[in-house]
Amino acid sequence: MPTIFTYNDSRQFLMDYYNEKKKNHPFFSYQVFANKAGLKSKTFIYKEIHGQKNLSKNATLSLAQAMDLKKKETEYFNALVHFTQAISEREREFYFNHMQTFGKNNLATELRQNQYTYFSKWYCPALRELVAVFDFKDDFKFLARLCNPPITAKQAKTAVQLLLELGLIQRTRSDRYVQTAKSLTTGDNVQSLAVQAFQKENLKLAIEAIDRYERNLRDISTLTASVSEAGFNRIKKEIAAFRKRLAALIEKDELADRVYQINFQLFPLSILPKRSTQ
Repeated sequence: MPTIFTYNDSRQFLMDYYNEKKKNHPFFSYQVFANKAGLKSKTFIYKEIHGQKNLSKNATLSLAQAMDLKKKETEYFNALVHFTQAISEREREFYFNHMQTFGKNNLATELRQNQYTYFSKWYCPALRELVAVFDFKDDFKFLARLCNPPITAKQAKTAVQLLLELGLIQRTRSDRYVQTAKSLTTGDNVQSLAVQAFQKENLKLAIEAIDRYERNLRDISTLTASVSEAGFNRIKKEIAAFRKRLAALIEKDELADRVYQINFQLFPLSILPKRSTQ
């Protein structure tokens, strides 16, 4: 059966549990699952798995018992449900940190925390680019000074170690650092807490960049427009397509000598109509 401590999404865990159970026991069904959990409707679990329903505290504990989860597994499952269903970033961060207290020797837990650290520190992605451009010969003071705003040598060294652990860079025989892949993307629809933290960090840097750099060293523009829901969806697709073209352009640039942060923002400035699904 799936190991719960490796999951970041309670719905994905429930789906994998159900599919694995069904594979080993053909007569297992949503109805059987619901009956074992003491739930009246077989569609309840199906709707929960597909994001159409949220679990209450009692339903969470009932499902944990139905899946024969042990005490620590039940506690983790409860935190996982709260994390998955949380609306605010503050809630998500609270339950995310709570999840990290389980399975400290678990590689998946360590990787999840490292990934969060990578995205929550703006200089980690920046250093991933810098180490491939400059042969800093493990002079972390020099590497730290290359960042703008500057960071400490300790932060630079810790970040490089993290990049190595995550397999995002590697050391060559000549003691240089290279990226394991030129491009790194989380995908178009990722809404994880780590990526949200990354976006917030870089939006702060964008605000500071207005005063930090001359106009010829930056390009910051804004556009306010009224659009329909269909127009909004077309704009999202256009931004996604442009982002991919930009990534391809960057991939071909073999003479890089600096690191830039490129942000895209599209968000509402008015109340959305009730008929809108956005």
